[in-house]
Amino acid sequence: MTTEAVPADLPPKLRFNCYLLRPDLETPEHALRAPYRPKGRTPMNAVAPSSAAPDGTIGYFSEPKQKVPPWAKALAPLFPDLKRVQNLSNRFVIILPVAGRHFAVCFGYGSSTLEWSAVEANFGLRFAARRMSPKTLREFRSRRVGASNRTQAIQIPMGGDIKDLDVTLEGEFVRRLAGTLEEGDGAQFDDVDAVAATDAISFRARTDLSKVQETLAAMLAEVEQKTAAEGLKFVDSLEPLRAKSERTAELDRRLAESLFASLRGYAAGDDVLSDLQEHLLEFSYPDALTTDEIDKIFVYRGERSVELPATTVEGVRQAISELKGRLTARSLDGIKLMAFDADGEPRSPYLPLRHWLIYEAGDADKRYILTLGRWFSLLESYTRKLDEDLRRIEDLTGSLKPPSWIASQGEGDYNGLLSTSTPGRSVVLDTVDIRSEDGDEIEACDVFHESGYLLHVKRFERSQTLSHLFSQGLVSALSLRRDDKYREQFLREVENRDPSLKAAAEAAPQVVVYGIGVRKNKAVPLELPSFSKVNLRDFANRLKVTGAQAALCRIQMTDPAS
Repeated sequence: MTTEAVPADLPPKLRFNCYLLRPDLETPEHALRAPYRPKGRTPMNAVAPSSAAPDGTIGYFSEPKQKVPPWAKALAPLFPDLKRVQNLSNRFVIILPVAGRHFAVCFGYGSSTLEWSAVEANFGLRFAARRMSPKTLREFRSRRVGASNRTQAIQIPMGGDIKDLDVTLEGEFVRRLAGTLEEGDGAQFDDVDAVAATDAISFRARTDLSKVQETLAAMLAEVEQKTAAEGLKFVDSLEPLRAKSERTAELDRRLAESLFASLRGYAAGDDVLSDLQEHLLEFSYPDALTTDEIDKIFVYRGERSVELPATTVEGVRQAISELKGRLTARSLDGIKLMAFDADGEPRSPYLPLRHWLIYEAGDADKRYILTLGRWFSLLESYTRKLDEDLRRIEDLTGSLKPPSWIASQGEGDYNGLLSTSTPGRSVVLDTVDIRSEDGDEIEACDVFHESGYLLHVKRFERSQTLSHLFSQGLVSALSLRRDDKYREQFLREVENRDPSLKAAAEAAPQVVVYGIGVRKNKAVPLELPSFSKVNLRDFANRLKVTGAQAALCRIQMTDPAS
């Protein structure tokens, strides 16, 4: 194997970390945090470039500061020579004009000097979503919107595909993608390598700023003119909003108005987002909770507290009315809730009210979503396509005719009622012990119907409840298709309970039915929270590899007195 010689006169390669700046900045230096601007407490020095740099380029450099690292301080009594150890922190930022915009190109600790509200979020990820694909990814880091905000970091071998690892980026908010760029019809990027994407786009290239300028101009054009690759469209459409930004403050005021406006003590703020259309406001348990262990939930304002009368938005309003006091957007954090079991033991942390809500509102361009206590924005074009796809999932509510589910009724009792009430023969399997070849117990379904339906049933209480439901249906179908031992046990258990269902069981999996219990007039699936809809579509698509199709059944939840 021969290595291509590099001409001696070529400049060396360097890693460039490039942040696209927002176009509405007063001046490019406003991309720096206030302390680092020319009149700040620790100003960075403006550095004029040579004539070799593109016109309009300027650098900002912070003098290196010497500091004894904490580990050296702690160990110096044992190793006196460590007193001489010093850390040097250098910060350098180049403001580079590119196609009518500006990029902040950072070296050393330069990115720590940036004002994040001045940076266009997700630019690097949006470029990667257009010029990478699931086949060219080599690494990604993401967080699932679900139980405990599970974080994952996965490295993929050369020649691999994330699909080979049964990994999907739907429903994940991705914070880093790394890999190789696909060849496309647009610009070619032969001069860059080791590409990584976050808010910034990072790559190795020769230290020729004019060439880097051309590369960034081509990347900017890709983002503005092209659509994301299949499998990366959710990455392109979702933006986690920064806490304490102007936009999240506006959204907090909009939510406060929606939640508190009818209550005494509400102090209306300067709501600049009143034109947003509200899509959803619901009480939702934090995903860390196991709801069957909860007996009571208390609402707290300072030293005052009251029991939550109902796990609904109206219940929250009633409790807050009893506690009285002034209500503003800050009340979303000032009011706290805590769950307890029947023995009075805490079953949840002492969490702000915002962690117990799901809220969605938007305009023609974006949908803003509060879930798990934080704000996201999702392109409305993505949600429209999502709803279009979900309308194709068969709705079996009319044929199954499920009975109403009384809220105080346990899931096991309701499964029995469902089995005896739906037209046609069926058996209940929710507590039947069926194990895989590895010895794991896997629930085949809650109810198996003569039409070949594997019914999985859950009441909607939070996004994680539905994620578990969708996953349960997929795991069961995969086991029936691939695990002979599991399949034999399933056939035996069904035939033992009703021999007339043997033929239907032998054909399984054919249809996986997700029965979802909802309150009031909520439509299923179109009025489910957006992240739940994303997960539903993803699992419905993944079911196809088993030869089964997904279907839905809406179950009406009712209160005991109704």
